[in-house]
Amino acid sequence: MKFTKVTLALALATGVLGWDDLIIEPPTGKTGAPVAMLFGQGASIDTSQYEALGKAIQDAVPFPLWFGAPQNYFDTAAIPTTLTVGMSRIKSDMYDMGMPKNITTFFGGHSLGGAMMPDYVENSEKDAAGMILMGSFLTRKHKSGTTAEGRPQVEFPVPVLTIGAELDGLCRITRIAEALYTQVTFAEDPATAVRSLPVTTIKGMSHMQFATGEPPSRVKDLDFVPEVETDAAQAAVASDTAAFMSAVLGVADWKAVETRASASAASMQPIVDSLIMESYTHFLPPCYCETKDEYGYLQYGTCLNYANCSGGVPWTHQYSMQIMSNADELGITINNDDSIHLVTEERPSCHLPHIHGNEVNNANPGSPEEGTPPICDSPSADCHLQITSVTQPLYKNDGNYDLQDTGTDPIAATELRTKLKSRQAVYEAAGVQNVSFTETDTVASDGGSGDRCAEINQAAIDWAFASLPQDVADRYTKYGQKLQVGADKTTCAAGPCWINSALKYTTDDDANTATVVSTMMATENYNKYPCGEDKLLPCATGFHYCKILSPAYAVEWMYVDGLRNLMSLSSLDKERGKGGSKPGSELGSEPGGRDLSWPYLCRRVAQPHEFALELRQPPGAGSVARRRKREQGHMGLEMPFSYNFGVLAIQGGRAKAKVPGGVSVHVDVEGHLRFHSTFRRPRAGIRIAARGTCRGRGGARMQAKSRGD
Repeated sequence: MKFTKVTLALALATGVLGWDDLIIEPPTGKTGAPVAMLFGQGASIDTSQYEALGKAIQDAVPFPLWFGAPQNYFDTAAIPTTLTVGMSRIKSDMYDMGMPKNITTFFGGHSLGGAMMPDYVENSEKDAAGMILMGSFLTRKHKSGTTAEGRPQVEFPVPVLTIGAELDGLCRITRIAEALYTQVTFAEDPATAVRSLPVTTIKGMSHMQFATGEPPSRVKDLDFVPEVETDAAQAAVASDTAAFMSAVLGVADWKAVETRASASAASMQPIVDSLIMESYTHFLPPCYCETKDEYGYLQYGTCLNYANCSGGVPWTHQYSMQIMSNADELGITINNDDSIHLVTEERPSCHLPHIHGNEVNNANPGSPEEGTPPICDSPSADCHLQITSVTQPLYKNDGNYDLQDTGTDPIAATELRTKLKSRQAVYEAAGVQNVSFTETDTVASDGGSGDRCAEINQAAIDWAFASLPQDVADRYTKYGQKLQVGADKTTCAAGPCWINSALKYTTDDDANTATVVSTMMATENYNKYPCGEDKLLPCATGFHYCKILSPAYAVEWMYVDGLRNLMSLSSLDKERGKGGSKPGSELGSEPGGRDLSWPYLCRRVAQPHEFALELRQPPGAGSVARRRKREQGHMGLEMPFSYNFGVLAIQGGRAKAKVPGGVSVHVDVEGHLRFHSTFRRPRAGIRIAARGTCRGRGGARMQAKSRGD
């Protein structure tokens, strides 16, 4: 097996930029027709950091595999034409190195490279054998097909394997679960879809573990401390990739892919179930129906579920209305139908909760002030109430906020704006006498018996935790920022006040808690003035409005966001800076890499600083190799701070020196490091070993060494 760094010169106004393209020739010992895999790098991740992954995939496949990763402009695949130019360049170099021109080619990518690869393949590589997306996915714009019933379907012209990492802080596991459901589970033919668009996940793996080495700043800010070693994580990725490529090529059956997809689906099922409970808009959009009620108007009409849209929110009719009504204690049955509507809607009608069964359209059954008879003579097992509620799931990431569908932001609804019938209204309709509104629907702080919205939100937290797989529950119990409910908050007695008062999340990092507070609004169960749709004045009576915590938001918190306080790489840095320790500090390896490296250790005792020295050139290479690498750091003038490289000593400030072997190193006060290799047709291999000592604040010191061949 040969490794080479291929670079070409590009003339720019500011000078010469060398390309850091990664090419790994097939290892010996493989038989069959050769295959190629061309790979898109993640943002600000050097192509060389995918060497280990490329070799792992080469080892896993049964055929000879060429692996290439072209460098993008400024290591950013999103820059227009960079993938097109890079792929053309690296294919030309690989052809020169002996790769057949008619070779079967797969395309892959990690992070931003994976996000950009589908557009490139669709537009420029129509003969691609398939595509593998790692820490990335097919975005929602690919839901371009429909079934005969109008159900949305994901489509792509070539087979696509999506591989997610469970502890990926940038491409969150919940977005991978969405991909699984929309691509496979919800497909018209799941048995075919699991072969054309399979989704797998790697337990305990982080975003950076698709690569090795020091993570870029954004990854350090958002990624998690992994629970598996990088070698093991990449071996699992390589296994899934090899099984998929082999099945597509017909050199193996689909059993391995189907088995892994099934296991991955089982591990993500709690996420999918929770999203279904909120009628997740990216599974099916809301119907927003305008159905007439039994009185001939729209305000109490009920939306039905259809194949291509969701009529209501299951959480509301299965839990929220049941808890609000206290039906179990009363011994009655509540049949609730929820309808999804915008709570701000006024035309063609304002949609309101309602207890059906009375001949008068706007009456409140059992209200003594109105003299309206109840539905039931008394609460009993024979008492059945038919209730309509209204819910609007509200999304931060609704396609308008996150137009690029990056997978970084939470996908679950931030709140369920829910219009329920009040407990007083249910009691009176069930035939309970002398019901006190203060007792049933006033918040505890104002003399009531409890906070009804908080009770529903606590049920969402309990439901979410009970749904977790044991290992996820154990992780959340040990490290997670615990969700808890606070007392309900009141607002002015007007709809806009309630609508604009969002469900509030308050985190306490020291206590490791997150408190959820709902805004409620409730009214007594009688009409104080003539009202109704025919009078163009809604009957705002007998309701209890709540900002509800979606069970999907709670599940997503327990899988992802609730872990950031104690399990993120950034939290690890903060704690170590204080002299303490955090989960993962015992791992003994850098978060995204394999071996303990001295640049990483330096970061732990000094100011954040990225540094790597790697020069590899095989003996007898015929091409001109020129390398230019720029690492960002914050060296500045922090003192004391020193690097010692053989004849080169850097101590703050500005330095310029030569290292034996034709490498020049430039350091300036802004912390920019530039390496220029000037080897031309060397007759022998070059080996550079670097030893360094970092002195941080307080005199802390760590020593290690780095070597490149």
